[in-house]
Amino acid sequence: MQKAVNFLVSQIVNSGIRHVVICPGSRSAPLTLAFVRHPQLTCYSLVDERSAAFTALGMAIAGRNAIAIVCTSGTAVLNLYPAICEAFYSQIPLLIITADRPAELIDQWDGQCIRQDHIFEKHSLGSFTFDPLKPHDNIAEEIQLCMYPKMGPVHINVPLAEPLYEAKNTEFEYPPSQWVSDAELPEIQKLPAKPAYQRIMLLAGADAFGDRFSENITSLVNAGNVVVLSDIISGLHSTQTVFHWDVIATLTSDKQKDELRPDLLITMGKFTVSKGLKRLLREFKPKQHWHVTPNHTIADPFVTSPEEIKCSEAVFLNWLISCTNQIGEEYVQQWKKAETKLSLAMVQLLSSENFNEFTVVHKLLQNLTKDTVLHSANSMPVRYLSFLAGEAKHLQLYANRGTSGIDGSTSTAAGQSMLSDKLVVLLSGDLSFFYDINGLWNKYIGPNFKIVVLNNGGGGIFRLIDGPSDLPEREEFFATSNNMPTSRDCKALAKEFGFDYHQATDMPTFLKNLDILTKDKKHAGILEVFIAPEQTIEFYKAFKKLEA
Repeated sequence: MQKAVNFLVSQIVNSGIRHVVICPGSRSAPLTLAFVRHPQLTCYSLVDERSAAFTALGMAIAGRNAIAIVCTSGTAVLNLYPAICEAFYSQIPLLIITADRPAELIDQWDGQCIRQDHIFEKHSLGSFTFDPLKPHDNIAEEIQLCMYPKMGPVHINVPLAEPLYEAKNTEFEYPPSQWVSDAELPEIQKLPAKPAYQRIMLLAGADAFGDRFSENITSLVNAGNVVVLSDIISGLHSTQTVFHWDVIATLTSDKQKDELRPDLLITMGKFTVSKGLKRLLREFKPKQHWHVTPNHTIADPFVTSPEEIKCSEAVFLNWLISCTNQIGEEYVQQWKKAETKLSLAMVQLLSSENFNEFTVVHKLLQNLTKDTVLHSANSMPVRYLSFLAGEAKHLQLYANRGTSGIDGSTSTAAGQSMLSDKLVVLLSGDLSFFYDINGLWNKYIGPNFKIVVLNNGGGGIFRLIDGPSDLPEREEFFATSNNMPTSRDCKALAKEFGFDYHQATDMPTFLKNLDILTKDKKHAGILEVFIAPEQTIEFYKAFKKLEA
């Protein structure tokens, strides 16, 4: 049995994977030993499977390559599912290896037995069983599916029979692989006819690795005749036609939205954080919508029935630049005019002395150094970033927006820091931070990992968005401020996990401690910022009244 497991590991190494997250367990012992003893692999031991899977996801983002994660049988497997869903919708490559009981023991009241075969099938790019008694040669092709033609999670379930530790004193051999991938995406499958419209908008959606198109996008922006909008987590946010487009789309009147609508909408990447732009494009639809994708990654978020353009994004962008020289600049100038007015109003509002989440995020962006990786938790933090995109041009940005959950932000950011030589800063609300506290139960976290916690006493988003903000049940059942247990003490948790701790209750103290936090090269650290919810509510109401 161990020989067959070693064969599986050799195929995984041959695919290019070099980092493996291992969750301790007994049924998975043959897998653990095969991975840990392989000379080309670096292995990490993390106890909490849910957190470990998100950590692996963060490592895949930072390393730009698939990460393997191994766990034992039973409910341990189910704890991987939230991160697998996030990886599926955000297209992050993960290889999931789960140990299982032999088939004859399933549903026979044996311990740690659940129905694991194809358990992630609806949220994976491939779901397979590797039986050590019948190892199959095409396992290399199955492993490759997490990287090609799309990226995402692939699950391999491995039933293992006892004895599990038969090879504990045996020198392991790893058979060489004979399989070599010749898979390549075609550079061009289809290009459309030259666009006949003057009002063209290109929207770059979320893409963890989108910065590979930065030169193409910069050239298109510099051409000056196509409106280019890049989502805050597109990897392309540093170069756009206008940076406050989310604010424009959110606050403009219906008359102005109609004036700003494109005739031709071109999208690439995936989803967008901006609710305002979704509403604009759903209510004021373009005449035509193209979605550029080389691997059939397509959806219809704006209800515009997009036409799929099967083409490499880089090739398409170069082609678009070459065929838009007859397009005027009027449409681009419309967006720039709208931004000029709003930018002045934003500057005035943000210069107020109101100490709130919005102004804290504004100052955070201004004071982080170039090329810092900023991972945003969900709910309001990522929305603040979207509204303040112009202040974040010098940063690398990411958020778990595939499923938009608060459950794995800390772990994902920790994983990013483990494979990055850059400063990695997590911006998190208190509820999200405490929810995923096991993300800090990780001995591999280094001094380059810093956390800024916006502590407003619960889920602040429910005090700001329409609907729950006016409900009498808001605080207990939505914001959950009355449910926050006294044991959720950030300072005590920082001490428990070996993090330096700082706090702030006003802007001067925040800026002083942020400087200390980010310049400390010896310790991971947490800066907890206490903010009265009323201050943010007041400021957000003033923001919503800005006129574009």
